[in-house]
Amino acid sequence: MPDETDEVFLPAGWEAAQPGPKHWTSDARSDDPAARVVHPPTGTGLGTGKSFLFLFGYKTASGQDRSMLDEELAQIDDDVAVLRAAGYTVVVDQQATREDLREAVAGKGAGVEGLTPAGFYWSSHGVDDGSLECCDGAVIFPEDIDTASVSPGLRLAVLGACYVGAYAPAWRTALGGYPLVAGWGNPVTLERAVDFLEASRESDVGLDDLIERWLLTDDPIPAAAVTTGLPPSAVASGRIGPLQRRIGVIAEHLGAECVEQETHYLLTVPLPEQRSHLVQIFVVDGAEPFAEGVQLCGMEAAVGPMSVLVTPEQLLAGSGRPGYGRIALVSGDTGVPQIVAQSFTPLAGASSQQLAAHCYQVTLRADILEDLIFGGDDG
Repeated sequence: MPDETDEVFLPAGWEAAQPGPKHWTSDARSDDPAARVVHPPTGTGLGTGKSFLFLFGYKTASGQDRSMLDEELAQIDDDVAVLRAAGYTVVVDQQATREDLREAVAGKGAGVEGLTPAGFYWSSHGVDDGSLECCDGAVIFPEDIDTASVSPGLRLAVLGACYVGAYAPAWRTALGGYPLVAGWGNPVTLERAVDFLEASRESDVGLDDLIERWLLTDDPIPAAAVTTGLPPSAVASGRIGPLQRRIGVIAEHLGAECVEQETHYLLTVPLPEQRSHLVQIFVVDGAEPFAEGVQLCGMEAAVGPMSVLVTPEQLLAGSGRPGYGRIALVSGDTGVPQIVAQSFTPLAGASSQQLAAHCYQVTLRADILEDLIFGGDDG
């Protein structure tokens, strides 16, 4: 047994080494170069002299990831054909790494040397901190991009990964502010991700729509959305005192679990088809004309981050029917507007059953919209 004073020898550089995949030699790589296929253009047009890259960062060591990759690959042939016909050189890389993404946005990498990178579609798992997983288990953050190297010709960045769309402003900044950034702000089901790629999709925004709008035209890319004027979440100024004697009855009407928070009560409301959704219930003071200072019972249920993948038709669907609740946009921590369902009603004179009705309809509207956009039950 070594003496406690013995110094442990570490090879040079190990003390400062970062965790992640190991590369034992300078020319080693963690992906298979044969998994990258370059498709030359079949026509000419706006894509002449430009490239578009399909980069898949699903982990090579995961059978489930490989299955997800296969399902997505089966849906992109039409997009590849459209791009090639417009003059684009199209790359499909089934094992994408951090370096592949950095090279892609700089107009470098195998098969695209000398071409302007017009856009890319990155698909992998996303992390709730805004990073993207890569095929070798590494992750890449917006700050890992060398912004100075990004090509000014980059027009479209599609991030097909859970959570990452909520960090679209950070990714756009990292990409020099040039491209339109589209991505999922919440976790999505595989079915919803595949639907985004299907050519037969009749509604919503899909990859083919983004390609047609921004790569088959030379229309200016819109400026980043200004969100500083959006109101904060209503619950930020909420309080629970006036509800303390009534919340038990409201929760009982809904069959909901209730947890007391500092500014609100958090209810888990059961919904049809074995779904459930969280709703916050609280009291605020009215500030609108003829309601100044009136105690209002507020309810707010989250849907998820707003993005270019969400259409006005989705947000307004069903809003014309009589009932409680509305869809609103509030400011978000990452700079992306958050979609919420809300309702406000005077607390005085409202029965517990009426408050429960408001609460249920707000929760149901939020859940229906979340399912429509993301395909899951994350709320």
